[in-house]
Amino acid sequence: MIRTARLVLVLLFAAGFGLAAETDYEPAPGFTLKDVTGASVTLDSLLAVGPVYMECWDLPCVNCIAELDALMPVYDSLKERGLQIVALSVDKPSDEARVKAFVKSKKWPYICLLDAQNEVKKAYGIIIKPTAFLINQEGQIVYTHIGYKKGDEKRIAEEFVKWLPEPAVEETPVEEDK
Repeated sequence: MIRTARLVLVLLFAAGFGLAAETDYEPAPGFTLKDVTGASVTLDSLLAVGPVYMECWDLPCVNCIAELDALMPVYDSLKERGLQIVALSVDKPSDEARVKAFVKSKKWPYICLLDAQNEVKKAYGIIIKPTAFLINQEGQIVYTHIGYKKGDEKRIAEEFVKWLPEPAVEETPVEEDK
């Protein structure tokens, strides 16, 4: 009993001083897909720019579309720090033209990828839509978000900020006395 109490105290003490083991994150499966403009996009090329928030969606998924819409102001405020949002469409190949027209009508500023063969969906084990993954620049899945309800974008934004560099501080030029 006393040994258990001591062990608990040691673990609490170590955790309080950041001595606990760091979290091991799962590596994100790599991919190469076409975007809605026909350009080829790889996960590695995205990660070279900054962290990636990849959301799996399709046209019938009202909550997916609501989340992607709700994240637009968050994206606008954080894109300069390197955040990238990827809208991963898992619609059927026969829906490709509808997906392209829909994305264009939404004016989403995101990279919109087509995963008509569900290769990425399967590689990431996605069952429920929307499901999203935040992938850090080391290629690790550091956050997963499943489902969406209004207000979730605040929690998602908090996760984004943890993995982005601090904003650059603008220096004001100092005027010299003449």
